[in-house]
Amino acid sequence: MSSRSGNDIPWVRRTARFGPAVAWMGLIFALSSRGTVPNPPGWSPQVVSIVGHFGVYAVLAGLLWWGLGELEIMNRRRFVLALILAVLYGVSDEWHQSFVPGRRPDVIDVIVDAFGAACGLLAIELASRRGPWLAASSRATPNEGNT
Repeated sequence: MSSRSGNDIPWVRRTARFGPAVAWMGLIFALSSRGTVPNPPGWSPQVVSIVGHFGVYAVLAGLLWWGLGELEIMNRRRFVLALILAVLYGVSDEWHQSFVPGRRPDVIDVIVDAFGAACGLLAIELASRRGPWLAASSRATPNEGNT
């Protein structure tokens, strides 16, 4: 039996790093499985949809970015990969909604998802330039400036 802890095993650490993103995807799936989404008083359903999609995918992209940090890829590639994964999940979510009674897929939702993901990643980029707390969680390669 090995004396190594779970944190010393790379695949365990990498898998755990993606745990929050996977959990967030599960929440998105659960919300998309509902026929209706709660609507706060005084808000139109369109505004709730736009704000909801934007916020949820901004968070998802950030969680994916964080998970990808364990793979030690260059920051630009990490941002692009996080954006692509978030948008692909948005597309799959809209496809999933096509099977839910009372819901329908919408291309506008995917566009808002992509915009939210891009803005979330931009916020991370701006924050990492201003504070070392976020830069410390970034695992950039030494040749990062060559991207």
